[in-house]
Amino acid sequence: MGGEKRSSRKASTHSSVRKKASPKLTGRIVLPGNAPYHGRRGCFNSFPKVIVYAQKKQDIVNAVRWARHHHVPVRYRRPGHPYDKRVPNYKGAMVIDISEMHRREMVNKGSRRILTQPIGPSPDRLIGQKRSILEGGLTDVPGILVGHAEDESGRTGCTVILCPSGAVPGVDVRGGFPGTIQTDAIRPGTATDVVQGVLLTGGSNFGLAAASGVMNWLAQNGIGAPTEAGPLPTVPGAVIFDLIYAKGARRPDAEMGYIASEEANSGPVEEGSVGAGAGATVGKIYGTPMKGGVGTASWKIPGGPVVAALAVVNAVGDIWDQDHIIAGALRPNGTFVNQTRAILEGIPPGTSGSRNTTIAVVATTGRLTKAEAGRVATLAHDGMARAISPVHIQSDGDTVFCLATGTDTSGLTGDSAVTAIGTTAAVVLEEAIIRGVKAANSIRPRHGGK
Repeated sequence: MGGEKRSSRKASTHSSVRKKASPKLTGRIVLPGNAPYHGRRGCFNSFPKVIVYAQKKQDIVNAVRWARHHHVPVRYRRPGHPYDKRVPNYKGAMVIDISEMHRREMVNKGSRRILTQPIGPSPDRLIGQKRSILEGGLTDVPGILVGHAEDESGRTGCTVILCPSGAVPGVDVRGGFPGTIQTDAIRPGTATDVVQGVLLTGGSNFGLAAASGVMNWLAQNGIGAPTEAGPLPTVPGAVIFDLIYAKGARRPDAEMGYIASEEANSGPVEEGSVGAGAGATVGKIYGTPMKGGVGTASWKIPGGPVVAALAVVNAVGDIWDQDHIIAGALRPNGTFVNQTRAILEGIPPGTSGSRNTTIAVVATTGRLTKAEAGRVATLAHDGMARAISPVHIQSDGDTVFCLATGTDTSGLTGDSAVTAIGTTAAVVLEEAIIRGVKAANSIRPRHGGK
């Protein structure tokens, strides 16, 4: 767990950037002042600062964020591993105990990642199943870092995906009204074969200003193409329209992009109403929209590369999980409109369908050329179409980026790699979209936003 060492730059240089509050611990917490502490402490060879008995994966994420915030070392206890033998020193540390979880969580101390396996049927039948059982996130691809920053009101923000060692890029823009930066530079036939990051941001076109902050952070850390004037990073990006929901909020700018870059790390990715998803909403043709957000998922192809996705879900359409709507336009009585059916029945669309766009990044350890990465981005849109309906309309800016780190050693290349990675990318992107709305922190948008 954890990630790359961060800079000490503070968010306080601008009063309207939300400072990071102390994260809250969740799960079953045992503290030194609690009655069960000494009984539980007896399992250890010294006195831990806090013991977190995680009940679900988010409890682990929250615990790690708390430990980082308070500069407390983290120790793990996995099921089947005794406390009293061959264990590290727990004195003053946070102990994350995962023995009570309903899923088998394996903490890889070398890579500092949580590997999750469901207890029950094998996930080998994932492709073709109606119900996805994916876990993980974009940072399951080694070399990929993710960071969020938001306005202090929490109504807009940006999400930065960094690949300091570089990645082969691809992009496919399907929406009719995109807001992007440097997408032409990464299309096949251009000289840019490697990028150092991707920006996903709120603020509509105004939010593209955050890209300069990301590039400044990268350049200051020596990351980018070498030139006589110093490192020159390439950071393509895309925006969502959240200006109605985020009315009165500070728009993402260079400082916010810089802060998100400082926050970028290889640990578990925070989901929901964070970063670029802070002001995201879904279901905007008819009725009242619901809250959207950031979601992520990953999959390791057996014997092959890792494929992962991160989505900022700000869709005009409804969000579907299998054959039912889980978020979208609401009637006054709180039931779903089913916008696709309403269109088929000839109900005139409303005017708020112009305020949308879903943007995403798929990343893989696979070895791809720039043209192949672009094709993977194209195939990933299939997952967007499965999870969102309607999608890719004239006023959408739906965009998918692909980042290929090329560290896979399975030998999967060429057309076979594109087919395998692209098909898997569609599956993980579909799941990321579903998770993004499920993790959103409110049902209806604040301040009457559409």
